[in-house]
Amino acid sequence: MIMHHFRRLLLVGLVTLLSLATALPAFATQPEFLTIPVDETFELAACDGFTVIEHIEGTIKISTHFDQDGNFVMAIDRIRLRHTLTNSVTGESLFSPDVGIDMFTISQDGSETLAVIGLVRRIVVPGQGITFSAMGNIVFNLTTGEVEFEAGPHGDFEELLAALCSALG
Repeated sequence: MIMHHFRRLLLVGLVTLLSLATALPAFATQPEFLTIPVDETFELAACDGFTVIEHIEGTIKISTHFDQDGNFVMAIDRIRLRHTLTNSVTGESLFSPDVGIDMFTISQDGSETLAVIGLVRRIVVPGQGITFSAMGNIVFNLTTGEVEFEAGPHGDFEELLAALCSALG
């Protein structure tokens, strides 16, 4: 699985479970809506002489959909986040938007898929332009662990780290 999507996949999975836990049977055919504010800071990576600190802020709006019998069919997460990536020593920062839709579905055969659609990461360095991007559409079959469809650039986590260490160093 592409590593830079791992944290997002984990967040989507946790958010989906949270939204399923709040499902009310009396409103089984109506979608349910939940807005989750995000404000998290953590160490993303160690570079030569400094650490990249990441701060993510924004919202994830979730709509959970059910069939006529009240069974879960899909969750649509509308992502609107801003990533601030900072050199721990100099304080120099870069910003990356994270906007789009993540759609988690369960098919009639029980297979599960996650479609990540939109702009996940874009690192722009002044004077250099875009040094890393992950955007477009990628569909993961969560049952098999395989990528079923991919359109657009989806750099891996190692490429992201190299771009960040270079740009912030």
